[in-house]
Amino acid sequence: MFKKICRSVSLFTVFLLLCSFITKTNVYAADFTNGVSVSGNTSTIWFKFNGSASWVDVHYKINSGSQLNYRMTYNSSNARYEQNVTVASTDSLSYSFTYNNGTSSYDTAWFTNTVTSGSGIVSGTVYKITSKVSGKVLDVDGVSTSDSAKMHQWTSTGGANQQFKVVDVGGGYYKLIAVHSGKALDVPGSSKVNGTQLQQYTDNGTDAQKWQIVNMGNGYSKVVSKASGLTMDVAASSKVDGAAVQQYTDNGTDAQRWSFTAVTTQPQGSNSIYSIAASSIPTPAIAGAVNIKVMNGTNGAYPDNKIYWAVIGINQANGKWSYLDLSGNLIPISTAMNDASGHLTKNGVNYANIYHTVDQASYTTLPKLSSGRMFLSVGSPCYIKTYDNGFAGPNVDNTSDPNRDIYFDFVEFTVNDSGYHGNTTRVDGFGFPIQHRLVNRAGNYDQTTGELESETRSGLFTKYQNEVTSEFKALATLQAPYRIVAPMHGSFQVGGANANYFAGYSSYSTQDILLGTNGLQQNPQTCAAINRHVLNDTANWNNPSAYYKAGPANFYAQFWHTHSINALAYGFCYDDVNGQAAYLEVGDPKALLVRVGW
Repeated sequence: MFKKICRSVSLFTVFLLLCSFITKTNVYAADFTNGVSVSGNTSTIWFKFNGSASWVDVHYKINSGSQLNYRMTYNSSNARYEQNVTVASTDSLSYSFTYNNGTSSYDTAWFTNTVTSGSGIVSGTVYKITSKVSGKVLDVDGVSTSDSAKMHQWTSTGGANQQFKVVDVGGGYYKLIAVHSGKALDVPGSSKVNGTQLQQYTDNGTDAQKWQIVNMGNGYSKVVSKASGLTMDVAASSKVDGAAVQQYTDNGTDAQRWSFTAVTTQPQGSNSIYSIAASSIPTPAIAGAVNIKVMNGTNGAYPDNKIYWAVIGINQANGKWSYLDLSGNLIPISTAMNDASGHLTKNGVNYANIYHTVDQASYTTLPKLSSGRMFLSVGSPCYIKTYDNGFAGPNVDNTSDPNRDIYFDFVEFTVNDSGYHGNTTRVDGFGFPIQHRLVNRAGNYDQTTGELESETRSGLFTKYQNEVTSEFKALATLQAPYRIVAPMHGSFQVGGANANYFAGYSSYSTQDILLGTNGLQQNPQTCAAINRHVLNDTANWNNPSAYYKAGPANFYAQFWHTHSINALAYGFCYDDVNGQAAYLEVGDPKALLVRVGW
């Protein structure tokens, strides 16, 4: 059951530990924070439950040693459970928890940290870095994920743009990686000039991104650039939000003293789509309806009140285009809504406000709806014109469209007498990772499609450039940083550099192949075979392992299959041929969970 119990543990504690192993449930619950604090040769593993925990057990290994298991002690001063462990520099400490919330027991994932030299810094740990002079924390301006975004200080919010993963790069130096963006703390241009404001930049391994963290005693360190020899400093010892964090000659002042607080957190937006037990989801009171929930999976990049969603479609009860309000009512849309009270405005133009945010509701009941779309966006709602008989959604081909500089995506579906039928889609492009989970009332259907949760937005942009062939690479830069566009929104259009990409492989034009037009809508199998480069290999039309082995092929679509759950994705119009689309349907839907990733 476990390898070894420390001899110092009482028989009663052993009994409790055994009970915890017997009754535990292998369910991940996103309701705690944990971390490791280091002082000298003592590491304190800690666990803080957001509710009320009956008990917490820690299981840990040092290097390749035996697993040890302890009932943790509650430290009321720190309001957390703790376990001290004796460690040495370079030790690898792996640990997990079993905890009871009063009704059930849960296992957590395993965490691993490496203890490094006398600074007390644990390589691989995420830290909040706090200024001694101001009490404010190191912060990436505007939660930006862009290269060259500036560093300043700000009141602690717990956001991922205020958390930095500290990684030992050898020679006594570390790199500091912003959790929300994956970019490194950097000296612009490797400058050696006093007063240069620090920034984040793509991790490149240069000396401009290597930092010495020197223990100055009393819980504070100075942070020194390898590139310049200058020290991280709060400009003018300022105590105000937004003051620049710069490099400056070492002067020993509190403006150059920083505390590193180790915290492996579940920041707002880190919750997994799998963290909700299907049995805990409320059943809709209306027959044939489905409860919907939008989840924040942005890992702290955006708070719940900056994740926007709206559902619009045709009400099956009356045939009218409608939007869903938070009470589960389908409200008819109209031209007049664009100027109604509370309307949105951009560039002097008014738009209907049909949006909600994640923080406004846990679940909302969706009645039967045809041609439905759930528009999702972060930072700002989308700007959609409503009319008496329809709506005008985002058009990424229109350079004056108000949504060109909005991070948005969508899910499409129908809910009718035969159940829920819906999917995520990459047919038009990629805005951010989405997971789409459907469960039924009977409790025997629970499926998820979309991008893998392990994929980040910035990581997918990088992988896309590395994995697709040259013809498809520009699709990730044409409208960056907002989206990766589909081929027909880029150079594969008539007149574009790749307008004749499929020439010689099929008698259909490249545009017909990508759009499924000019007769291919009556022959989707052929359309799919051309996109997958198996047109002349009919024996493999239904063999996914044979797809995309050579060009010409829709390598844009292939990329999304590679990085999606069960390799299912809607990468082109007829990607549902042979069941390859990210499509879910069930006759007795209970709930739809949609997770916005970042």
